[in-house]
Amino acid sequence: MKRGFDIGGASLALVFFSPILLLLAVLIAFADGGPVFQSHLRIGRGGCVFNCLRFRTTTDGMDGWAAMHLRPPRGAGGAGTGSEPSESDRHLTPTGAVLTRLGLADLPQLINVLRGDMSIVGPRPLAPTELERLGNAAEFYLNARPGLTGPWRLGAWDEASHAHQPAAERPYVENWSLLKDLDIIVRSVSAAARYRRERA
Repeated sequence: MKRGFDIGGASLALVFFSPILLLLAVLIAFADGGPVFQSHLRIGRGGCVFNCLRFRTTTDGMDGWAAMHLRPPRGAGGAGTGSEPSESDRHLTPTGAVLTRLGLADLPQLINVLRGDMSIVGPRPLAPTELERLGNAAEFYLNARPGLTGPWRLGAWDEASHAHQPAAERPYVENWSLLKDLDIIVRSVSAAARYRRERA
């Protein structure tokens, strides 16, 4: 059921967003002549390693998640306070800054969903080194495909902490339901919209 929902949802989203995807690809390619996509190794279901796609947002190939994690919380200087730019802001291209602010950089991961590497909702995609730090908690992570969104996304928008919180995802993996996935999607869209209004 979950895989069918992923295929149907990702297919419809790719058709719906295809004009935007094409426009963004052209803008990125012509902005500085660099590649359109970045791909980074992530751990999938059962421990399989795959290339996770993303629109290129940085100048030096820095991992998109790494750049996001370098942004300090509100009130700590840098992003969100109007003081000197954070380390992540210095790595972002002008086009990448817009894509990141609008939450469009991860749209190519719909292709990963169709391939079966990812799910629309699931745990946060982890690099191999991050998985090692989970210890015993890695067992439940490997039972699910990483997601475009998930419990981890709901907390990330407020910039309070970008650290991975396995405790927030374990109940999701162990008690999955389609209704829970739909609820997370709705809450993710709402949280993203609220975040953009606050940043405007």
